[in-house]
Amino acid sequence: MSHQINDMILERHYEDGLEMSTQQLAKALDLDIDALGTKPFADCPYDGDENHKILFTGYDIFSHDELASKYANKCFEEGPDGPA
Repeated sequence: MSHQINDMILERHYEDGLEMSTQQLAKALDLDIDALGTKPFADCPYDGDENHKILFTGYDIFSHDELASKYANKCFEEGPDGPA
């Protein structure tokens, strides 16, 4: 049962992350913003939403979806409601 609850908690945090801008996610994840892009790059697609840019930080490149996933995991690990 706790596995299903954990999945639901992660999904809720992921959906919260999807509603945030790339800049908000980078700040929440303590990532430096070297550049933001809207042109698809390698395996980082751009979904067309002006707030969902591709993040270039150091040697890493993250799509908005990847940042939302990282945000969900961080919230899950640090939050009062997970892991169950």
